[in-house]
Amino acid sequence: LKAPVKRTESMHVMSPTLIASIEPNHARPMAMGATAAFAGILTDSGLKWQCIGGEGRKANVVLLMSDQWRADWTSFDLPKLRTKTFAKMAAEGTRFTRATTPAPICNPARASLATGLAYPKHGILSTNKQDELSELNQTIYQILRTSGVRTMTVGKDDLTLLGKMFGEPCTHGAKSADPLCGTKRSEQLGFDDFGRCYGKEFVSYVTNPVDPYMDALDKCGSFEKYKKESEACNLTGIISGKGYTCPGLSELKKENFIDDWIALKAQKFIAEAPEDKPFFLQVNYAGPHPPFVVTKAMMDARGGPREWPLAHNSTSLDAKAQQLVRENYALLIENIDQLNQDILDAIAKRGDLHKTYVCMFSDHGEMLGDFWDRSSIFEPFQKSSPYQASVSVPLVCIGPNVPAGRVVEDPVSMLDLASTVLELTGSTVPPFFDSVSMKDLLLGGEHDNRPTVSTLDYGLHRFSTAQRRLEDGHIWKLSCCKGVCPLGLDLRSGAPPPDETDWERQLFDLTEDPLEQRNLYESRPEMAAALRPALQINFASCGEAAEAEGGATPAPPVVVAKQAGQAGRMPSKPTSGFLQLYRASSDADEGSAFLQETWAVAPQPSCCLSEGDATCLA
Repeated sequence: LKAPVKRTESMHVMSPTLIASIEPNHARPMAMGATAAFAGILTDSGLKWQCIGGEGRKANVVLLMSDQWRADWTSFDLPKLRTKTFAKMAAEGTRFTRATTPAPICNPARASLATGLAYPKHGILSTNKQDELSELNQTIYQILRTSGVRTMTVGKDDLTLLGKMFGEPCTHGAKSADPLCGTKRSEQLGFDDFGRCYGKEFVSYVTNPVDPYMDALDKCGSFEKYKKESEACNLTGIISGKGYTCPGLSELKKENFIDDWIALKAQKFIAEAPEDKPFFLQVNYAGPHPPFVVTKAMMDARGGPREWPLAHNSTSLDAKAQQLVRENYALLIENIDQLNQDILDAIAKRGDLHKTYVCMFSDHGEMLGDFWDRSSIFEPFQKSSPYQASVSVPLVCIGPNVPAGRVVEDPVSMLDLASTVLELTGSTVPPFFDSVSMKDLLLGGEHDNRPTVSTLDYGLHRFSTAQRRLEDGHIWKLSCCKGVCPLGLDLRSGAPPPDETDWERQLFDLTEDPLEQRNLYESRPEMAAALRPALQINFASCGEAAEAEGGATPAPPVVVAKQAGQAGRMPSKPTSGFLQLYRASSDADEGSAFLQETWAVAPQPSCCLSEGDATCLA
């Protein structure tokens, strides 16, 4: 060694500086304690030492996130569905059968993962693309980068616009938008490497390429083809929701299909990631979200026609249309599953699979027509619904010391992956996070029986759900909806909007009634009472207090982080200087308009608003 080593009892890992200073021709093993080991690796430049164990070593983390993949669409529930990678990961790791999203719609769910904050504290209420994540929000990607982790992302993250939303093509010389599309705030969000793009539906709203994927298609003459294919999916009047009935095949080459493009970029990032530091990679697929356009390669891989179970409570929904929708949905899921295997192979190729945590999951589910017969107002497709098809997501994880073949049947939240990622990499979890790490559970510990909550509060979609295992050993779920429980994103043609002064309350024993057919709210009030405190604060009373007094329930204040004119990011301990108090307007446009704006402290006990407030921090 060129420099002396100061040894302490807790020292297990050589610093990168010390590793780099070893002279190749004179290197030899050094005893560093019983809990760590060093392997000598012969390379072209000489012998290098690599830590392959020890408490101080940081692991890699890879998140494989699909868009709109419901929990009961895996090979465990549908044997005809070929999700071999998901099944393989379940055999080698731990599968969570009751994972839920913090908000069953794209942008808010992804904002919760990025910030560790529950809906709506991060300020993203809906899918309005121009409601961007505030720079005042601290992200897990910033924390990881500060901790020495290489941060990488690819695909649809929905955190910000990616450049000019309309106008000139994005990377065409002097006419380029500023910043170039795909780069806007990427480094500020905390990413070292990025290949960000919009989802599949976004191309319908633009005339020129506005993200790197569209631009790549444009350069090979396929942009207009992509645009036409995405807009040719409404060939039946039975389902008015965009992008569901897509009988034609995409003419795009396999490598040019959006999910394949995302996976190929992810593999490139993995191959080029520095070897001297851990990496974090978030892969954000655009599918299986509509439009349900599939390629010939996907169709050829299926091995012949398949018959899928129809949506429950949907006898009045055309069966032929359902089969088309479900077959294409299955093909998109299967394609992503294979792409995930390709990514695992890329990690293994660089020799890192044994020291990498990988989780496969989705941002939210998809109704797929469930409850069609019961819905007089909404078409039960898309998401934005409190039912399990919308709020539940598949989740499986593998990695060092993750028990193989374990199945966790207690509810867990996608929100908690934020803190879990930080702890797995040895990074610090901020005290204001709502996200609670699942690291102990992931590594074989017991479930702490915390409830999981899923909430939406914008436009016609106002509800909160809570579920947990109660004293009878069953998983119970409470839903409180302002207006009616929405059954999808789109209003039926000619249907009147629901009366938002009414409430609908639903209680289900999911252990006995997984399809949510029997509402037990009136017959089991003690179970509803046990779950009610977990609901998001706007729905905590389920409207009963106001109804007892003979009036409507006013919407309580909601704390959200919002840019207040100054630059910078959320401090490690939030103060009243960056939070503003808003009261959501019932007629707000996509949740972006607010009636009241003032500096104040709101009744949110989980959000710390003053430095050194011991009660709040506790």
